Amino acid sequence: MTLAFAELRRTRGRFAAIVGAVAFIVFLALILSALGDGLYLGQTGIYRAGDTGTYVYSEDSGLGLARSGLDSEAVDQISRIAPVEGALGTSTLAATTPDGSELQLSMIGASGIARPNTIVEGRWPADGESAVVIDSQLRRRGVDLGSVITIVDGPSLEVVGLANDAGYGFDTVWTSLDTWHDTRVVVRPELAGLEGVVQAVALRTSSEPIRTAIDQAGPYQTASVSEAIAALPAAEQQRSTIDAIVNTTFLVAAIVIGLFFALITLEKRNQFAVLKAIGMGSRRLFGGVLAQALIASAAGFAVGFVAARGVGLVLPADVPALFLTESALSVFATTIVTGLLGALFSFRRILKIDPATALGGAT
Repeated sequence: MTLAFAELRRTRGRFAAIVGAVAFIVFLALILSALGDGLYLGQTGIYRAGDTGTYVYSEDSGLGLARSGLDSEAVDQISRIAPVEGALGTSTLAATTPDGSELQLSMIGASGIARPNTIVEGRWPADGESAVVIDSQLRRRGVDLGSVITIVDGPSLEVVGLANDAGYGFDTVWTSLDTWHDTRVVVRPELAGLEGVVQAVALRTSSEPIRTAIDQAGPYQTASVSEAIAALPAAEQQRSTIDAIVNTTFLVAAIVIGLFFALITLEKRNQFAVLKAIGMGSRRLFGGVLAQALIASAAGFAVGFVAARGVGLVLPADVPALFLTESALSVFATTIVTGLLGALFSFRRILKIDPATALGGAT
């Protein structure tokens, strides 16, 4: 092991090259992971923020909120099968921030268990109050507690609360169902006749018999949280595509590290032969190579992480990137495992080195 560290000090330039290659790959993986997390979490928070077990939509909705509509009679019929403990309604509205920036706003009206279960700052708006809770990502757009968001051709809404991971699109606000209905009627007066109509209702239970009973009771369609998320346009496809790109990136990392240490082993073949001739075993030699791969991978991750977070600080506010600690830890673990797997390519070469070559014998 001491020999491995001594070689790292002696050939710093050579190992700087592999550290740089690993750092670039880690940088790409972290940026892609941040974009994937931002896109996925920014769309699905509407379903993950509450304590709902089952959502109920109208039958022809395809589990899409915008295509669903449940009037008060439908809600009463559903509630006779299982307690309805919340409801959702959504609208996409144009709005402006306090500094005049434009927003494509997802406005969510919610009640009961469909509301975000944790307001990290501030409070939930009272019924009918012209106020909203914002998803924390709106802070990137300069919106915070006390700010006033102005709906184009509509009312001004004061920000009175903040919720984490509660997005439905990147610019998301939550409010009471009354305020949601009143706001969209001001913008689109033709919707005035839809008072009392919600797009989905929330049940705490996830019981399959109850879901089946509701599906059979009328023109309704039920979904679990995971099923509702899967029905969101392109959410799962975006996540799986970016995950595939990240995994391919680490496959490239394994190949790069493997080729690097294979070349190192080939270049140092005579030195390894001498060491084996004086009694050093193949496992000990390979342990030194693994230590070097571990150090190179860890150093590469550190450089790539710093670079990625630096870029994250200067990304435009409308780029949906979320740098999550759990994603960084996952990339770190994958980087270390990838580096060690890459170093394994050298093991067979080290085993095949014949100490006789150090004494002038045949190769």
